[in-house]
Amino acid sequence: MRKDALTMGQQSNKVIKRRRRRAYLERKKARIKLARVAASKKKAKK
Repeated sequence: MRKDALTMGQQSNKVIKRRRRRAYLERKKARIKLARVAASKKKAKK
């Protein structure tokens, strides 16, 4: 039996990659939302 047949690195990598991407998109979305709030506050002051 091959030694690498026991580990399924590719399968777990895709799950980790998906989780990391989702976390990145969440952060990106939060940053955009924060920028929008700041921009609307600036406009309100003028």
